[in-house]
Amino acid sequence: MRQSFFMSRLRSFLIPFLMITLAGCHSSNKGNHTPPPHLKAMTVHYADATVYTSYATQLQSENVVTIYPRATGYIERLYVAEGDHIHKGQPILKIQDNDYIQALRSAKAAYENALLEVRKITPLVKQGIISPYQLETDQSNLDAAKANYENARINLGYTLITSPVTGVVGQITLREGSLVTAGESSPITTVSSNGNMFAYFSIDEKQMLQLVDTLKGTLQEKIMRLPPAELTLADGTLYSYKGKIALGSGLINSTTGSLLLKAIFPNPQELLRTGSTGTIQLPKYYKNVLLVPQKATFDIQDKKMIYTVDKENIAHATNITVGASAGDNYVVNDGLQDGSVIVIDGINLVKDGMKVIPVLH
Repeated sequence: MRQSFFMSRLRSFLIPFLMITLAGCHSSNKGNHTPPPHLKAMTVHYADATVYTSYATQLQSENVVTIYPRATGYIERLYVAEGDHIHKGQPILKIQDNDYIQALRSAKAAYENALLEVRKITPLVKQGIISPYQLETDQSNLDAAKANYENARINLGYTLITSPVTGVVGQITLREGSLVTAGESSPITTVSSNGNMFAYFSIDEKQMLQLVDTLKGTLQEKIMRLPPAELTLADGTLYSYKGKIALGSGLINSTTGSLLLKAIFPNPQELLRTGSTGTIQLPKYYKNVLLVPQKATFDIQDKKMIYTVDKENIAHATNITVGASAGDNYVVNDGLQDGSVIVIDGINLVKDGMKVIPVLH
């Protein structure tokens, strides 16, 4: 009787406990069932692409003339300032010419005297009064005096320095009153012409070979057949004209393994100046390639990976081989096929083998 009472009490305690436990288990099982995530995806197809490679550059005028003094003296006057636009033949500076004027007068007088002497002696030689040897001597003196006179005239001209080209004045290293010496190694200034501008940049040998691998001809001919380059200015704006690529040097630098190229840009508005910096954008055109967004890829050790989605909506971590960058995309060399579906957003939510719901864009 006592045992029956005990079993009755035990059942009244265990039954509610088991019901609560089973309910908790059922609730727990429902909580563990997470629906597959909806993720942005895309289908990759073959398409044409343009890949731009960037190179730092510094601009230089097609014709930069360095101005050196060819006369000695003090600078009497500067006619231009740094950055001025000047025309061919326009004065740049004047060197004091008093000594040169005096030298010219002396040389002229010596020349006139020598000429007079020859004119005086010539008829006497014809008459046989004076030896022809004397006429030869006086003629030699006349020739020397004439040369000295011409040199003095030329040296006087060196005191006025004019621009040999139309362009822009560079930095002027001297001021009025400064002493300049003929033949000194330091230039007074430079004048950069307003014609084409050269944007020099270096490219390593491997990149250079990749750029020209589909072109025909010699290396120089291949480079000249490259598509026009674009120039991004220092403020980030894109220059409105494109540049033609040419060799800057025919030799590969043995230290860096790079080749010097130049892009030749027109400069009708004179916006580009010697010494300015920028970035060359060199395009290469690809036909029938697969492109994937860079943000859709991730790295595992030294491998580039991407999540592909099969017909059952199962995500697979797929190893791909990428080549050049095309904007925010990679050119895929291997690992994907035309029509592959890839996850392009939320890849941190995906694990290999899990089910997803691709939302195609």
